Amino acid sequence: MKQVGVIGYPIKHSISPVFQQAAFDALGIEAIYKAYEVPPEDLRSFFFNLRNGNWLGVNVTIPHKSAAAKLADERSQEVSFTGAANTIISMNGRLKAHNTDISGFILALEENGFQIKSKRAVVLGSGGTTRAVVYALAICEAQSIAVIGRSQDKVHSLISELKPFFEHKQVTVTGHSWEKDSIRRQIQNSDILINTTPIGMKGTDQEHLSPVSKEDLSSDLIVFDVVYNPIMTPLLTYAKDVGASTISGIEMLIYQGAESFRLWTGQEPPVDIMRKAAIKAMEEKSRDV
Repeated sequence: MKQVGVIGYPIKHSISPVFQQAAFDALGIEAIYKAYEVPPEDLRSFFFNLRNGNWLGVNVTIPHKSAAAKLADERSQEVSFTGAANTIISMNGRLKAHNTDISGFILALEENGFQIKSKRAVVLGSGGTTRAVVYALAICEAQSIAVIGRSQDKVHSLISELKPFFEHKQVTVTGHSWEKDSIRRQIQNSDILINTTPIGMKGTDQEHLSPVSKEDLSSDLIVFDVVYNPIMTPLLTYAKDVGASTISGIEMLIYQGAESFRLWTGQEPPVDIMRKAAIKAMEEKSRDV
């Protein structure tokens, strides 16, 4: 029986074990997918054990995406550019890092009928997921990308490290401070707002918060929250209230997970089965509250 899973800290919020196991079972693949809570100080030793031939690999979530990229033996082009990995493949004692957040984000938009090309985007955050989203927006030829984070050092570092990639794209990328007036001004001049911070995530001390106020949103905006638990976050609730188009992070979760499944197994993932299992798991979590 092969081992595969998701690592993070904390990790109790993850529903990846539910929909990934459903995919393995549907295709008759003998593998067990579990969640592993790994503190930052234990990450290196966990990666050492991943080289055991019994592992297919793992998904990686907050706060390990940047560290995982560095600990792998090989990195995909996307990981080299973004400095963040959300998928690790274990093969012949070596670990290769991938970033399926990129394709997951793009598919979540496209499958919901939205195109990025020539759009003006605002991205909230400065972590590993932020890097993947900014990279994806550039790939899809967004007109401009405004990155807003609490740490200006991290925002400017992110932009600086991705600059070699942006130089070959017709896209303007700028960094901005996490101040109410700054956030409002950037959103007013944008077509799509993406939250890549954990603000609004269930199980955290910020679960009842939104990264922006309802007054900052408008009906002609697309609002994408990568937080998937709950499906309807405070930010998405505000967006729906003002008539804006919304996309839940569960869509990105499913599509990035499907791409990870493809990388581990070489088989086409049963996306519909994964989505049904994920939504059912979220509904059950809501009833348990």
